This record gives sequence, C-alpha cells and structure tokens, in this order.
Amino acid sequence: MKVLVLTDSNGNPRVSPEEDMIQLEETYPYVLRKSMRDSLFYQLSYGNITTENLLNQAIGYLLKWEPDIIIVHSGVCDCRPEAFTDFQKAIINNFSGPFFRYLKKAMNSPGLIKRRQVSRVSKRRFKKTLKKFKLLFNKSKIFWLDISVAPDYENTRPGIVNRIETYNNIIESTYGDDMVKVNKSLQEVRGHCTDSVHINKNGHEIISEALLNKINSYIKEEKGN
Repeated sequence: MKVLVLTDSNGNPRVSPEEDMIQLEETYPYVLRKSMRDSLFYQLSYGNITTENLLNQAIGYLLKWEPDIIIVHSGVCDCRPEAFTDFQKAIINNFSGPFFRYLKKAMNSPGLIKRRQVSRVSKRRFKKTLKKFKLLFNKSKIFWLDISVAPDYENTRPGIVNRIETYNNIIESTYGDDMVKVNKSLQEVRGHCTDSVHINKNGHEIISEALLNKINSYIKEEKGN
C-alpha cells in the first residue's frame, strides 16, 4: 500500500521551546509508518504554507504515483485572520523608515488583526482547492484532519475560532466521513503546544490513534468488498 502524508508544520518534530520538544519518532506520520511497516510512505511537510501551495506540490510531482491513501493536515494558515495581505506584507518588509518599521511591529498586533480581519485565503478559493485535489486524486482514499488550535489562540488571532469552524465545514462538505475529527479530543487532553497552534506529544498520540482507526476500518472494508 502506498501512503502519501501532506501536512503543514504540525507533521514535523519541534526543537524549541524545551517544553514543546517533539522527537521525529514521536510525530504522528512516523508513528503511522511504524504501525504500517508493509506500506510505502512519502511525506511532505512545510511550515507556514497555504493548502493550495501544499497540495500543488503533490499535484506537480506525485499524481502519477497514485497513492492508495492520502492524509492531509492543513488549513490553519488559510483561515488565520491577518492584519495585512501577503502582498502588503512583502511591501512593508521591503521598505525602511519609521512608518514601515512601525507597520512591521504592528503586523501581528491582535488589535489591528481584530479591526482588519484580512483573509489569507478566501472561503471560495479554499473550497475550490479541496475539490480540485479530490478530482485529480480520484483513485486515492483521502483522509483530511480537521483544523484545530487551542481556545486561547483567539487572544492572539481574534476571529480564528469562527474562521476555523467555517473552514472545517468546507472540509466536511467536500470529504464527508473521510474528515478525521480530532479537535474535541485535542482540547480534552490539552494537545497543543504553548503557542496554542502546533501539536504537542499528547496531540500526536491522539492524531495517530484516530488515523489508524480510520485507515484500519477502510482496509477492512476494502477486503470485505
């Protein structure tokens, strides 16, 4: 069986801060690999990447590979409220002077984010990306993890909780029962790091268990057919 894992930075180990350290072998993609020794794995994990850019890597290089199972963990960068667009940020970072220095400092200000509520990726574009991926990889079973952050991330990114609910609804409307819902479980075990965004060791355990249950049920179903 061929398994493709596509994730944002949550699929990677963490080296700092010390209380959030996660070894490679503790990450859920690695746990899956150890549990499915007879399967061939390929993993792409990038930090601070939008879903469209992440999936385009797979479309560009792995479409002909035809994986049996695809696991996707992405979406928080798409729905995260911002004070400026990516284009505006590039302009601000390329100029100097007191005004632009002020804007650089204010870029992640919760107050400014709350007022401006800029979308990095629109709901329409996010949905279009999900549908395109499903259409192109129509021979693969795609499991998509829901977007999750700790509740107190709302203090840093006002509006994120409502955004996540909206974008998770888009994932569910596209992938149905193949959406892997871990958000509630992660909240119960405090499965996020101190930054309230990334997944800690407890979180990786929760996710690996949920994915293995989904995969094993799917394999059993396929054998029954």
